[in-house]
Amino acid sequence: MEEKIVLEPFNRILSGYEKLAEVSVSVADCSALCRKYQTFGVEGYRLGGYRGSTYLNRYLNVTVDRAPLLIYKKQFLIPLVFRQTEASERLFLEDYRMEGFFLLLEWLLQHRPEKAIIDFQKLRGIQPSKEYVIDSAYIAFRLTEILDGAGFPLSRFETIEEFSDWNRTYRLIDNGSIGRHSKIFDPENPENIAELQMILSIVGLRYSEMHLFIGELKG
Repeated sequence: MEEKIVLEPFNRILSGYEKLAEVSVSVADCSALCRKYQTFGVEGYRLGGYRGSTYLNRYLNVTVDRAPLLIYKKQFLIPLVFRQTEASERLFLEDYRMEGFFLLLEWLLQHRPEKAIIDFQKLRGIQPSKEYVIDSAYIAFRLTEILDGAGFPLSRFETIEEFSDWNRTYRLIDNGSIGRHSKIFDPENPENIAELQMILSIVGLRYSEMHLFIGELKG
């Protein structure tokens, strides 16, 4: 039987602003996580510090000391530090959530690295010789939007048209356009379709009855 991962309070964050309560995976549990998620690209772990503007603290600059970090695909570090929420606890209680976490992370690194990497806008692209710290708190939040906010309705849709109508209100996918006539979801945009395929793959980990919708996209 697998040992339950229990998040513990994390108080090694320095900030000049009032901050939210944070929790982290214990160092003792890191080895188990590395073994469990090796097939997703996790290669090890270490303790380390980082600084920058992150979703963890409302995008204010913070310095984090001695955080447990997963080493992902050689050059990315995933802090196992999250906001203290029920969704953070469920991330390690329901296996499909961490699988979804890695699917979302991989898509963001390929398509929107500025969302996945802390302070990416200050960098000059991804260089093979450097290490980059992932904004794991943002990815956990976006995963909750997908699974808990949108998962059930998406599992019932059978066409892109149904999704497009729903998305005009809920804006799970936003193509960045502005104005009252902007297309919130553009079925002719390859990146919009790729994002929807990724989202449906994540939702499909929880809801198996959505095969008709996925089939239409692949067709």
